Amino acid sequence: MQLREPFIKIPPATHPIVSTLIPMKKYLALALIALIFLSCTTKTYLHRINFYLNAHSVKDRGRYLSNDYHSFFMETKGQGKDRTHALQSFSNWDAPLHPDVTILNYTVNGDNWSTEINEQNDFSKLIGFPGWKATEIIKFNPKGKISEVTYLPNEDNPDYKKWLEPAIQWLQKNKPFELNEIYKEESLVQTPQTATKWIELLRQWRQETTAAK
Repeated sequence: MQLREPFIKIPPATHPIVSTLIPMKKYLALALIALIFLSCTTKTYLHRINFYLNAHSVKDRGRYLSNDYHSFFMETKGQGKDRTHALQSFSNWDAPLHPDVTILNYTVNGDNWSTEINEQNDFSKLIGFPGWKATEIIKFNPKGKISEVTYLPNEDNPDYKKWLEPAIQWLQKNKPFELNEIYKEESLVQTPQTATKWIELLRQWRQETTAAK
């Protein structure tokens, strides 16, 4: 019995089609590896940004900061705040109020990240304020540490004092001495102690006014 040759012939490795496909497969494999690596790097950096934004202690806030870190407000001009001064400023007000920051959107250009955020904390939540929207330009160094941050508040952010006013009126009537310690000339006195006091008094205001309804 004579066997027929298969209808579909597999070309030898030296065939032009095969010699073209082999490099293509290698290229696609390398591209896939690069894509996976880029995805993992993006997730790592995004985790570090989120950890930095939502830190509740100086230790956590500084975990991913480089030694030569600097922060800026509105524009990258002058020296800004170095790592020590930035962490000191954070401990004076933001840390005791427990930041709760949501990343709304982000774009990446090399080691530079542009993150659109909405900031909340214990203070804003207690007065019912919807939060402060801003853009933070975050730069990473070659070691994956945050080396520079520029904070750009949204121009159309509402004034939080509109939400604070009912609490101020209640405190003026019921806690005038305590209010005078933490609110002077219509401005918040920002220290770790006054941050804690604000939360204590705002909780009392919430509890008393809710019970009265």
